[in-house]
Amino acid sequence: MATAIQEPLAVSTRPRPLRFFGLIGIIFFCVAGGAYGLEDAVGDAGPKWALLALLIVPWLWSLPMALMTAELSTMLPADGGYVVWVDRAFGRFAGFQVGWWSWMASFADNALYPVLFAEYLKFWFPHMNSTAYWLVCLAVIALFTWLNIRGTQIIGFSSITFTLLVLAPFAAMVVLGLPHLKPSVWTLPHSIAWSGLLTVVLWNYAGWESAGCCAGEVHAPARTYPKALVVTVVLTVVAYVLPIAVGVCASQDWSQWKDGYFPDVARAIGGNSLGSWMMLGGLFSAVGLFSAGLLTTSRVPFAMAQRATLPAALTRLHPRYRTPWIAILVTSLGSALLIYWARLGNNDDSSPFAALLKIDMFLYALSLVLEFGALIRLRMREPAAARPYRVPGGLPGTILLSVPPVALCIVLVAICPHPAQLLGLGITVAGWLVYAIGFRKRPPEALVTSEAAE
Repeated sequence: MATAIQEPLAVSTRPRPLRFFGLIGIIFFCVAGGAYGLEDAVGDAGPKWALLALLIVPWLWSLPMALMTAELSTMLPADGGYVVWVDRAFGRFAGFQVGWWSWMASFADNALYPVLFAEYLKFWFPHMNSTAYWLVCLAVIALFTWLNIRGTQIIGFSSITFTLLVLAPFAAMVVLGLPHLKPSVWTLPHSIAWSGLLTVVLWNYAGWESAGCCAGEVHAPARTYPKALVVTVVLTVVAYVLPIAVGVCASQDWSQWKDGYFPDVARAIGGNSLGSWMMLGGLFSAVGLFSAGLLTTSRVPFAMAQRATLPAALTRLHPRYRTPWIAILVTSLGSALLIYWARLGNNDDSSPFAALLKIDMFLYALSLVLEFGALIRLRMREPAAARPYRVPGGLPGTILLSVPPVALCIVLVAICPHPAQLLGLGITVAGWLVYAIGFRKRPPEALVTSEAAE
């Protein structure tokens, strides 16, 4: 028997300007942003296992997340996504916990992209000093924070544009490289670093549920979400597999396949002009990833504050643009502060990025287990609730769909290095303290609307 709903749903009363193609652009940059960042998969395991992982993982990892997001976003079409889902399924503390993990992880994730933009810019300005580097990072953050405050529709349109600009050089590289394709290269032997391969591939295929964070601003979510998610899954797989399949035939020194190597591969196939074009695509990818990431992750503290588990100021909407501008600013500030530690505050350029990636995936795995738990529990507790889209197969099909991604999350947590595990546990304990000391006893008066916070 379906249980009664204990709390009202925080359904957005704002306009819903985000439509089909805009949502595809945002999902693409929540998940992929092009094949940039996949180079380490080849370096860790060689082309055979990299290609196999890119072909197999989507069906065990990406598709289940996309279908879960489609069902829960159409059932609960409110800003906050997984915060709303887990809160509805397991209660206020669990909703806070999944939001806290995701928000803390987003600081690490979003901090990478302005730094990545500055790194790509050094292709043309190799003598950029630390001050200029820092100013470039801040300029990227400031510009896209302003655009996010201006409205979701702007971010959706810019994401469509960035998607086309990012995919264009990869398409040119694939077309120019096809005459030189040698499938025998794909099976050349290489030692395998399973931990590195799994972390890189899962990270590059992660983020589907983030699309649910802006559900309160999506036009006709019941129709838009399922179609946009399926199209983006296919687009992402093609955008990953083809450049790797062609690129490894042009550059067969696997030790060179590290983050940022695609411009060199493009240069080997199409000369300096294609290499420069690929580098330019990297700039667009970095800003697109930051912009879409800021859009979705800023809705997490917004939804938590609506449930009175973070300060009420985070629910404040901009008087003109109707966006959660305080939550956007705070999320941007957290990423800006973390950039100093991630890049400028450490003499080893590679270790901060690796550390950020590992803690990001550790917290992400914990969050994802709760999200799939919410999918199953809501099917059991509220079987008759309106679900414009349902995962096929009823409750057994839902459980079966959840097994592979949850198993992969357990593996991710297990293989995470001990320092990252300890930091993740520290972040978890800090979340408990924030909830217990500051907000546990506050009534969830802001659940229905955030208008009163203005």
